[in-house]
Amino acid sequence: MRGRTIGAVRTAVVVLSLAGVITGLSTPPASASTTKAPIIIGYITDESGPASSSYINDVQGAQARIDAQNAAGGVDGHRLKLVAEDDQGTASGNLTAAQLLVSDGAFGVIESNSVAFGGSRFLNKAGIPVVGAAVDGPEWGQKPNTNMFAIADLYSTTPVNGYYYTYDSTGAELKDLGITKLAQVVFNVPSAIDAANTVFAAAKSVGVSDCLDALLPSDGNLNPTMLQIKSLGCNGVEVLSVLSTCITVATDLRQAGIKAKLICATSYDQNLLDQPAALAAMQGTYTTAALNVLSPTPPISLFLSRLKKYTSWSGGLPNQNIDYSYFAVDAMIKGLKLSGANPTRKAFITNLRKVSNYTVGGMLTTPIIFSHFGTLGMFPKKSCAPLLEIKGKRYVPAFNVCGSLIKGSRV
Repeated sequence: MRGRTIGAVRTAVVVLSLAGVITGLSTPPASASTTKAPIIIGYITDESGPASSSYINDVQGAQARIDAQNAAGGVDGHRLKLVAEDDQGTASGNLTAAQLLVSDGAFGVIESNSVAFGGSRFLNKAGIPVVGAAVDGPEWGQKPNTNMFAIADLYSTTPVNGYYYTYDSTGAELKDLGITKLAQVVFNVPSAIDAANTVFAAAKSVGVSDCLDALLPSDGNLNPTMLQIKSLGCNGVEVLSVLSTCITVATDLRQAGIKAKLICATSYDQNLLDQPAALAAMQGTYTTAALNVLSPTPPISLFLSRLKKYTSWSGGLPNQNIDYSYFAVDAMIKGLKLSGANPTRKAFITNLRKVSNYTVGGMLTTPIIFSHFGTLGMFPKKSCAPLLEIKGKRYVPAFNVCGSLIKGSRV
């Protein structure tokens, strides 16, 4: 996906010589043109690579929000232009994608991938605003990266004062599900491992014991893990990995005759509902959702109508990363609007960093805090999210999960 331009006009692929791009890696002007030239927004995703299954069609969220803004006249007369790159799911690929986008003139970059740390140092030094979900590591909330704005998951990946933080709802959720011995299957990356440690800390606070901490093997063979879960008597399993891993774990649990409650962080996805065999395997599995589209509020209905109007979205449930890419573009637009008629990157970063109650136009019940960077103040004191269960051919509400911020595991 080399320089794919995405927008209302859906222009053709931009083909550039890689050698020519690399020899001209100077940072473009830091302000939008006074002639109301388009503002280029870079977009980096895992279109290929080990985590690509979680990013299927994720760009649709970004496209819907950008096209809707352009239909309303853009931002202060500047049309927005989305240019996407595939980082192939590697840190080095992420750096290359970031360099190419900056050379192409990107004002800011949206990271919709699992390896944003790869290009973070380069983008920070270049003073480029970056927006995305903080799924890959602590750089999203640690200095010097004040140019990075997290629209999700910041508390689970970024420690403060030597501790990770979580919400007491994590333990309450496990207790309400009747889980007393928790096993976790974790994608073998630092951010997922840290998040698993925080879940175990929250579980212990309500008397749920650590049954097993299993890293996802490189060959994907989970049979040894299933044997351990069975022999240890674990009655709850949480998967911190991509959807395909959740499906594998659910299938293997059933084949091994293990009756354990299964929680999958990434299984609120239309792609699952469209796969009969996978859906059958995932019956009775629990998941949370960034947005509950089962009973949409007016702002969520607007989001869904924009997806339908401006993209090839086939309906049903937008996956989590479609949600996140929409949030990220909306935050980018917010920053541009706060930066004046001819926004500069410096003004964008300074002004968006002051925002402490961002809800993506009312879509979120728990606000995003961009202020108080690097401190506990950047985490909401309370957080709520729906817990859903897969039953039949749909998701049904289990209960709402709300909690207060608490200290989790040590770094």
